[in-house]
Amino acid sequence: MMSMTCGGRASCASARCSTQLRTPASRSVRALSTFRTNNRKTRSTFVVRASDSAPESYTMDYQGALKFLGLNEGASSEDMVRAKNQMISRYQEEEEKLKKVEAAYDVVLMRSLMKRSQGEVSDNKVKYADVLSPGAAVKQKLPPWARDMTNKLPPRPAVEAPEGEILTQGGIALAVLSALILAQGCTQPPGVDDPPGLQLSIAMLGAVWLLRNKNLTLTRSISLAVLGLASGAAIGGLVQGWLRVDIVPLGALSSPSAVVSEFGLLGIFAAAAFLY
Repeated sequence: MMSMTCGGRASCASARCSTQLRTPASRSVRALSTFRTNNRKTRSTFVVRASDSAPESYTMDYQGALKFLGLNEGASSEDMVRAKNQMISRYQEEEEKLKKVEAAYDVVLMRSLMKRSQGEVSDNKVKYADVLSPGAAVKQKLPPWARDMTNKLPPRPAVEAPEGEILTQGGIALAVLSALILAQGCTQPPGVDDPPGLQLSIAMLGAVWLLRNKNLTLTRSISLAVLGLASGAAIGGLVQGWLRVDIVPLGALSSPSAVVSEFGLLGIFAAAAFLY
């Protein structure tokens, strides 16, 4: 539900609008927008905070909302909804974070509506900036059963800047396990190739634990860890095919599985640190 009240005269160069928004969580949010028009330039500031009846209050400006959702100023409505859904999936067990997600989404949505009302567009051929992307347009043409199937698919992996604690913990574990894999590969005699399954298993468990600390579900955490392992192992296989340490040993290293496992370990670490 949205009600908008605007004060001011048409001859004035400035206007002040107050918009009352009610979110799905049945909380009331007031968005205050002050904008001034001077020739070609338009400047807007949005502040969203809960009403006096809400138990918690959040204040967030437009730039802060964009940063919190990981969006840029040219984001379409599809980008906004996708970012909101990803954040909800990530913080589904944290009520306070979910309230911040809703507040940030209210801010960027209000700015999008303001841009539309002022005729601002990202493409002169398009009337509104929040048109469907080519992929979404194709999805709209699918039969209902096919659209339902695509809606049930898990969200694609997203990249984020890792926290310092995760980098520290993951970096130490990566260095230790990498040294163990390399030591095992170098101590094996030529013609013997024993894959370092124990080290990779420990790395997978550690990656799932770090991903779970990002408030991801167990299924998604395991999926991202497996994705990292598979991607790293694929790159490691290409490197091994080029080096062929089983034919021409690289110093004391003659184990192909050690080479592949080193890259698989790196892929696991990257997935745990950068994906969600």
